[in-house]
Amino acid sequence: MTEGDSPPEPQDFAKRLHALRSEVKQDGGEAPGAGGVPQTAAGWVMRLSVELAAGLVVGGVIGWGLDYWLGTNPLLLIVFFLLGATAGIYNVIRSAMRLNREAEGGKDE
Repeated sequence: MTEGDSPPEPQDFAKRLHALRSEVKQDGGEAPGAGGVPQTAAGWVMRLSVELAAGLVVGGVIGWGLDYWLGTNPLLLIVFFLLGATAGIYNVIRSAMRLNREAEGGKDE
């Protein structure tokens, strides 16, 4: 920049920055609102199965750890495994309902 030039206007900079960001998103294959949500049936099946398995594993590990620490074998393992299964099933149902809404053309919450 030379001494006679004035600095660019902030609004102009914001417009250019917004245009550049949208161009980069389009070139990178990143659609607006994608947010890492699986777009294929296989992606949804994988996501739902991982959510269910994660609930089971986390509940089982917490129950096992508490049983080991408190010496209450296998009471807390069973309780937390069932709680984990319930949480996993709830997540699967919630995700399936979201998939249904998106398939019908509704907007996500």
